[in-house]
Amino acid sequence: MKHLIIGSGIAGLHIALQLLDKNDPDFLIFEKDDFNKSKIFTIKNTVVRKDGTTEDVVVEMGPSVFHDKQVELMKLLKKLNLENTFEYVDPKSKAYFVYPGMTSDEAKKLWKELKKRVFELTDETITLEEGAKRVLNKEEYKLLKTCWGEWYEINNTNLQVLKKSLKEEGKYIVMKGGLTQIIERATELVKKAGKDKIQYKCGIKKVVYDGSVYTVYDCNDKVYSCENVYLCANLKCALEIEFEGIPEVREYLSLAKLKHCLRCLVYFDKPINIPYKFIMGKYLGRYSIKYSDHLWLVAYPDDVVALKLYNMPKERFINDWIEMINREFKLSLNYKDTLNKYTGYWDDAYCVLKKDFYEKGEGEVEKGKYLRTKLKNKNILVTTLPKDNGEDAPWMEGYLFKI
Repeated sequence: MKHLIIGSGIAGLHIALQLLDKNDPDFLIFEKDDFNKSKIFTIKNTVVRKDGTTEDVVVEMGPSVFHDKQVELMKLLKKLNLENTFEYVDPKSKAYFVYPGMTSDEAKKLWKELKKRVFELTDETITLEEGAKRVLNKEEYKLLKTCWGEWYEINNTNLQVLKKSLKEEGKYIVMKGGLTQIIERATELVKKAGKDKIQYKCGIKKVVYDGSVYTVYDCNDKVYSCENVYLCANLKCALEIEFEGIPEVREYLSLAKLKHCLRCLVYFDKPINIPYKFIMGKYLGRYSIKYSDHLWLVAYPDDVVALKLYNMPKERFINDWIEMINREFKLSLNYKDTLNKYTGYWDDAYCVLKKDFYEKGEGEVEKGKYLRTKLKNKNILVTTLPKDNGEDAPWMEGYLFKI
């Protein structure tokens, strides 16, 4: 066998499709579960309201949006003939800020000023959090992170890389019918090349490199030889694999940090008619997004906040959200107005690159890129870590490597 791919999520399928485009079908994908395990996870459901009317809803429990400047993802979606499913998000969608002692407009104005001060820093080695702490006092820092909905998603990110990625964002897009279509259609194309191209219930235990050929051991005690390895598993799974003869893999994986993520979507019987798509600030969920007047992502936190909410009854933070909405918008919602609730939590949602990744060694080459090149020279590509950081770390695009 020429190519062995570990992981059948979007990253592994993307590698397989590129090999097929190169007329190089001598590959197998190994997946430890009995299905294509991916963070892309769409729920389709019919909600029955109290008056007997119904609505079909599409709920994304993993990634939910992308933008049109994400090059590899857009090429993949075109190949899968999914462009007709695109729905562009209104770029004029408004955000509402919740912060004690301030109106939304006051908090928003101050938040923008504080963000601008932090972004004026030019130090190439610091993270967003380090930069904020350097130039802001305690109260300013508290407001900045409280009102930045994605704070715990990007706070450990290299500041300069984050600034660059934000400038390069395009128009936001959601997909009619759900993002799971990406996995479904990509899997269909791969299986057309051979129904056994994806080996399910076949996790990898050990990878050995002798300087020219890889010997790979799966959990069923089968042994395979190959020329090229593509490690497309998430960080948690990748760290469970033993690597011999390629110490750079462990060193490279150590340059990333896992992030937790929680999503809680609630369908309300009564429509919540407010003119804002985003709400962020001082309440338990920290960040909320309107899917429709009836369907709200009431909690969308990352990292420590996600873990905190995961360890409390969801009724508590849903009630907290209802109380916040009632207080801020003079409404009279009640927990009894909630119908369907969709909650998901991942302790391995995605990973961000640590500060060490950007440390420069000989020749002013960043450590992460140096190790990536060494691995490439040994015919192993690791898509476990995002190719870029900033806003790309949790995006699908971050893990789609061109070969």
